[in-house]
Amino acid sequence: MKAVVLDKIGSLNNLRYTDIPIPEPDNNEMLIKVEYCGLNHLDLLIIEGKRLGPKTFPHILGSEFIGIIVKINSKDRNFKIGDRVAVYPWTFCGKCEQCRRGNENICDNGGTFGRTRWGGFAEFVSVPVKNLVKIPSYLSSKLVSASVLSTITAYHMIKRANIKNHATVLVTGATGGVGTSAAQLLKERKCKVICATNHNSKVKKLKELGTDEVVKTNNLINEVKNISSNGVDYVIDIMGGNVWSKGIELLAKNGTMVFCSTTLDDPGSVNLASAFSRQTNILGSYGGTVNDLREVIKLLQKDTIKPVIDSIYPLEKTKEALYKFDQQKAFGKILIKCSI
Repeated sequence: MKAVVLDKIGSLNNLRYTDIPIPEPDNNEMLIKVEYCGLNHLDLLIIEGKRLGPKTFPHILGSEFIGIIVKINSKDRNFKIGDRVAVYPWTFCGKCEQCRRGNENICDNGGTFGRTRWGGFAEFVSVPVKNLVKIPSYLSSKLVSASVLSTITAYHMIKRANIKNHATVLVTGATGGVGTSAAQLLKERKCKVICATNHNSKVKKLKELGTDEVVKTNNLINEVKNISSNGVDYVIDIMGGNVWSKGIELLAKNGTMVFCSTTLDDPGSVNLASAFSRQTNILGSYGGTVNDLREVIKLLQKDTIKPVIDSIYPLEKTKEALYKFDQQKAFGKILIKCSI
């Protein structure tokens, strides 16, 4: 099969498009012919050695993919050859305390497709049955693929922070897959949404999503305070670092920060005296659960959310697509078309 493999950690130059054997599904696994795989910051962070990644090489990246079942090595009768499925991106044991509580995303023995096992930048991937969710026949493959990781991350953050209707919410890193999904989900709750970006070319597109205000990330505190002098009810942070720190400062009393990333290199910081006196709530949020994926698919069916797709590249152009992504030239998701 064709695949894009990473030969070693370091840079995008270590990726190559090549032929490798089609994997054989292990017990309780199914072989998936990949239709589309979305790009994520995780891919870049693994390549750069900023996330714990593969222990052996070559390795296949790609965490956000869907496809069609072509081979079954399982007694599970809920799936059949030809079924179109979304692949839950996080691997999990199903046995530890967190899994028993329905928190597969923070499984004690978990990992991630594209990080700790081969991912979707290939024509075929072997996937455990428990990671599969059927896709209704009338839903667009492209839209589902653009939602598998990004939208369930946004959905889980909003659920975890228990964001109320009509709240004022700041979204940082707003122009990627998670940010554009969060903005749409928040508008469904009739929230006042403030999105942050440094890219003038993306302001109009954020407005078209229903964003109420767009502010500059590099002047975040001043611009947000001009809009909401007492601070915001919630911050959804997708950046980390000093942007995370500024987000904490912008919270109103009893406000909540929920964050899903440490994309920026510098560590975040918080003024403890200020946080305690304002009764600040700080919540980490890691991905989402299998049930979150099912709920997101329902939202797609209802047209509650329409994932923003920037562009689609063929598998052999994956490196080129990642360069575009790394240079922050995309608005929404970049997808890789992995099979014909």
